[in-house]
Amino acid sequence: MALMIVSTGTLAGSRLRTVHVGTFAAIAAAVAVMLLVGGAALGLRVAELRAGGPGAATTGMLLDPSRPEHRAVIDRVGALSGRLMRLEGEALRLARQLGLATAGDSRSEPAATDGPTPSGGPFVAPLATPALPANDSFDNDLARLGRELARLEANFVLVAEAALLEDLDRMAFPSRAPIAGGRVSSGFGNRRDPFTHALARHTGIDMPAAYGTPILASAGGRVRFSGYRSAYGRTVEIDHGKGLVTRYGHASRLLVHVGDVVLPGQKIAAVGSSGRSTGPHLHFEVLRQGRQVEPRLYLARSGG
Repeated sequence: MALMIVSTGTLAGSRLRTVHVGTFAAIAAAVAVMLLVGGAALGLRVAELRAGGPGAATTGMLLDPSRPEHRAVIDRVGALSGRLMRLEGEALRLARQLGLATAGDSRSEPAATDGPTPSGGPFVAPLATPALPANDSFDNDLARLGRELARLEANFVLVAEAALLEDLDRMAFPSRAPIAGGRVSSGFGNRRDPFTHALARHTGIDMPAAYGTPILASAGGRVRFSGYRSAYGRTVEIDHGKGLVTRYGHASRLLVHVGDVVLPGQKIAAVGSSGRSTGPHLHFEVLRQGRQVEPRLYLARSGG
C-alpha cells in the first residue's frame, strides 16, 4: 500500500512522522452519523418525488416517463438518486470503519422467490398527469436537493480524511508480533545472564524460532539502521515516528536497507544467532524517546 509514504515530515529525513488524530476522531464519528441520517432523509425525499408520494403532492405533479418534459425531470432525479446511493454506501462503509455501525446494519435484501411476486386487484384507470407547475417549485426542490447532496459530499471528504489519518496512526504503532505465532522465552527486565549467570537487565524480549524464520515489521515506518551492531549481531531498527523505534536483533540475514519504508507485517530479516546469542531466536525491543520499554505493553494492543 502507498499509505505509509504519507507523512507530515519529509521522507528524505531520518524520521517518519504521522499525524495525531485524537481530537479528530470524535468529529469524524459525528460526521459519519450525520451522513447516514441525512442520507436517509434525502433518500425519502427523492423517493417521494419519483413515486408521486406526499412530497410530489406538494409540487402538484406526478411524473409520466412518456412525456419528454417529464423525462428530463426524471433524469435529473435519477442522477441525484445515484449520487445519494453512492454516498450512503460510502458513509456506511466509513461508519463501520470508525466503529459506528456493524455488518448487520446493512439493508436487508428481499427474500428470493420462485416466480413473480403475487399481486392483484381491480383495474382502475390511472389518474391524469398534470402539467409541470409554472412556478418552477419542483425545479427549486431539485436544486435544493443538489445543494444538500453537495454539502454531504463535502462532509464525507472530511470523514474519509479522518479515517485515513486513523489508519496511518494504527499502521505506525508497533502492536504486531514480529514472529508469527512466536512465544516469549525471556522477558523484559532483570534476569540471569545466559553467559555469566549473573543478574543483568534484559532490554527486550526473546522469541525462539527456527533458523531462517521470517522476522516481520511490528509496524510501518522507515528503516534507520540495518547492519551489524555489536552484541545484537545483525540488526534492523525501524523508526515509526512520535519517538517510537523497534529493534530486531540476532538475525541471520537482513532484507531491508537504511531509508527503506516498510509496511506492517513486511519481512525485514530472518531469524539467526548472530552476536551475543546462545541459539537461534529474535531479540525484540521497543524504544520510546531513546529508552527501552516493555515490548509486551505494545504487543498487547494488537487485539489478537
